Amino acid sequence: MQADPVVIIGALSYFVVIMAIGWYSRKAALNASDYYVAGRKVGPVVNGSALASTYFSPASFLGLPAFIFLLGYPFWWALVGIVAGMPVASLLTAAPLRKYAPTSFTDYYADRYETKWMRLVAGIPTIIGGFAYVTLSIVGTALFMLAILKFNFTVSVIISAIIVFLYIYWGGMVSTTFSTAFQGLMMTLASVVGALYILSHYGGFSGLAEATMSVSPNFFNLPYVNEKPSSALMGMWTGIVGFYFTWHYGFSAMPYTVVRFFTAQDIKSARRSVFWAVFFGGLTYIGLIIIGTGARVLIEQLHPLMQAQGVTDAVSLLKHMKNLYGVGAASVNDYSMIAAMEALKSPFLMAIICAGGLAIAMSTAAGWTMVLNVLLGRDLLGKVFGSKWPEEKPVQATRVMTTVVLVLCTLISFNPPALVLDISGAAFIVILCSVGPPLILGIWWEKANTTGAMVNIIVMTVLSTFSWMYANAALGSAHWFFLSQKGGIVTPHQFYWVFVGFIFFILICLVSKPNSPEVIKKYSLDLRPDA
Repeated sequence: MQADPVVIIGALSYFVVIMAIGWYSRKAALNASDYYVAGRKVGPVVNGSALASTYFSPASFLGLPAFIFLLGYPFWWALVGIVAGMPVASLLTAAPLRKYAPTSFTDYYADRYETKWMRLVAGIPTIIGGFAYVTLSIVGTALFMLAILKFNFTVSVIISAIIVFLYIYWGGMVSTTFSTAFQGLMMTLASVVGALYILSHYGGFSGLAEATMSVSPNFFNLPYVNEKPSSALMGMWTGIVGFYFTWHYGFSAMPYTVVRFFTAQDIKSARRSVFWAVFFGGLTYIGLIIIGTGARVLIEQLHPLMQAQGVTDAVSLLKHMKNLYGVGAASVNDYSMIAAMEALKSPFLMAIICAGGLAIAMSTAAGWTMVLNVLLGRDLLGKVFGSKWPEEKPVQATRVMTTVVLVLCTLISFNPPALVLDISGAAFIVILCSVGPPLILGIWWEKANTTGAMVNIIVMTVLSTFSWMYANAALGSAHWFFLSQKGGIVTPHQFYWVFVGFIFFILICLVSKPNSPEVIKKYSLDLRPDA
């Protein structure tokens, strides 16, 4: 397969727009407020599109269709769960945090729990999750670069990291916000156009369903179980519910979405941003469900490489592409969505899909990189360890941290440890079970206190990280309960730690010293909408 000029031109046009936004916005990001939170001047439509684009990472655009490709219809509910959970953020955190108007994700922990060391404690799981997300975003960008240019995967990783680096380096949160808003529109357009092409090819939903069942007879069964052991993972309702819950409440506590509330113009704008995020995200996921459903039949019936030696089905074709392009480890299955689009043999469609894929990958990388560089520079070096450098030269300090983050994540991206969706799930669980309870209950429960926050974050970070890594390494999948044997209890991404984290936090707080009444009033009671 050769690179198509139409696809290359479409990708180059996208890059020109992104680089232009970064270069133009460099003059609007010369002070700390602009660089960190875009001057708090972002309107709801732009912020909503940026929210959706940042939150819906390559784990959504590549990973969710890949899991539908691998596991069938029940995985639709994971996508529905993400969109359904987004409005919860408007109630739980969007309005209260915009009312509080911090600069960094860790500001609330330091103020609500009355110690600068909460920045360090809350920063640990944030760094773990952040590095995971930047890595999977670089991998996602590289896979689309591979689809566009037919480069080796390693070369694609390097090019992807350089492009992401440049526009963050120039414009900070100003560039990140407006480029990400544009990327949100592109990802929605790509998903919808891809779905329309598939429906047109098969003559509508019924034609797609018939074609899908011709190659996957059990695709629409509930629960879906066939002869492949990997499919048994979703064959239990614990699997379906677990994946649903994993992403349902993340929107209200994940650092890279929470910081978007800080950039909103006011409280009303923060709430409206969530509405627009649901709008753009809903359209995107409808498209991705259709693409994931049709992926296997499209690849096996139409992909040009199905005639290659040793290729007998969609899975063997992806393995062939892994060898052909040197794709790192598990990431080859993430290419199934792109392969399905290639099968339709439309250069225009591939140009749109690749631009949308690059958009969603680069926006997530940018959003998380901004969280990490502010955390590492302003928060930890400056606020915790007393360095004057981040305060005196905030833009310079943040750019140095951007460089460090992207270099390290690029090195990991050459051989990613898991599918992008699995890396995303690990980051989700670590953050939601550790820093999630102190954030949400800190606003809505007066008895939340410093001891509970510190103990919960440390204990849950260790337990959730270890259990995921152990299950992935020893049992062959991060989705088996880490104390069981392979083929035992299905616990997607060890999702039970989120429930345990909330219960554990409450119990510790009930037996430990409360925070001062002044702090509780200012950072809990006064932040609530009815205050």
